Amino acid sequence: MNTTAGTSLHYAKPKQRAIAFLLDFLIIAGYILILFGISIGITTLSGKVSLLASPIATNVLAFVVLVLPVILYFALQESSSQQATWGKRRTKIKVTTIHGMKMSLWQSLLRSAIKFFPWQLAHVCIIYIWYGSQSTIFLIGSLVAQGLVISYVIGLWLSKKHQAPYDWVAGTCVVVAE
Repeated sequence: MNTTAGTSLHYAKPKQRAIAFLLDFLIIAGYILILFGISIGITTLSGKVSLLASPIATNVLAFVVLVLPVILYFALQESSSQQATWGKRRTKIKVTTIHGMKMSLWQSLLRSAIKFFPWQLAHVCIIYIWYGSQSTIFLIGSLVAQGLVISYVIGLWLSKKHQAPYDWVAGTCVVVAE
C-alpha cells in the first residue's frame, strides 16, 4: 500500500494480474481464431496468399492485423474511464499513474507498446526463420524476446508495487479497483 497525495493505493498482486491477462488472452485467442479462419478462407478461394510473398510483407501484415489491434485494445481500455481491460475488470483491478490518477492515452499507448514489444520481436524473428533465414540475429532476437517476458514476470514479483518494466517506463501501476 502507498499513500500519495491523500490517496491510498492497494497494488494488485502478481496473481491478480496474471489471471486478468489470461482472461484478456481469451479475447486475443478468439481474435486469432477469427484471423485464422479468414486466412484459411482467403487461401482456399485464391489458392495462394500473395501478401505473404516475403518476410517483410508477412511481418507488416502480422503487425497490422494482429499486434497493433491488441496494443490498441489494451491502450484504449486502460486509458478509458474504467482504466481496465475486460480481464482487469473481472479481477477488480485497474491501471493508474504512480500517483493514482487516470493515464493519458499516450501514456497507455507507451505502456502497451512496451508490454507487447517482445511479442512483436518474436514474430519478426520467427517469420524470418520460417522464410529460411539462417542469420544468428533472428535466433538471438527470439531469445531476447523470451528474456524480456521473463524480466516482466520477475519485475512483478521483485517490485514492492508489483510493477513490470513497462509500468516503470510508463510511470504506471496496477491497483485494486475501489
